[in-house]
Amino acid sequence: MRTLVVSDLHLGSSSDRDVLRLSEPRAALLATVERADRLILLGDVLELRGLSARDAVERSRTALGEIGEAAGDAPVVLLPGNHDHRFAAEWIDGRRSRARAELALEQVWRPGRSGLAAKVARALGARELTLAYPGVWLRPDVYATHGHYLDCHNAVPALEPLAAAVTARLAGG
Repeated sequence: MRTLVVSDLHLGSSSDRDVLRLSEPRAALLATVERADRLILLGDVLELRGLSARDAVERSRTALGEIGEAAGDAPVVLLPGNHDHRFAAEWIDGRRSRARAELALEQVWRPGRSGLAAKVARALGARELTLAYPGVWLRPDVYATHGHYLDCHNAVPALEPLAAAVTARLAGG
């Protein structure tokens, strides 16, 4: 089975700097997705910082549709990342309400009929979309996770958006 793992697309960015706005990277990704038997979207598919979920999905609709079309019948697994953690919010809230709900390395569920994941599933046109958290087994000896749990060691949350804005401005944005 050919599994393609794609991370950090940050679609729908309010800065309009998400990489799939550029034709060359977009064409390369879509050609690779077409050859995959399974597509893993390993976090930060959407950029939800500073943008509503509705707006991010709307701004990403074309790219998501093209990715879904390229994937064809291949199953798509979506993992929440630090910029789109809202994919897991409802699921996590449900787990908190259960006493002693242990978290395994791979928890898998299907999106409901409403909510952020359902909107992305519709935009992808995915025949088979599942969500996984906090990671996914690619095969029995290979585990993948977005790694956002390390953010607390890498950044000061209040300063990160400020630093990103200053960097964008210095880069001419």
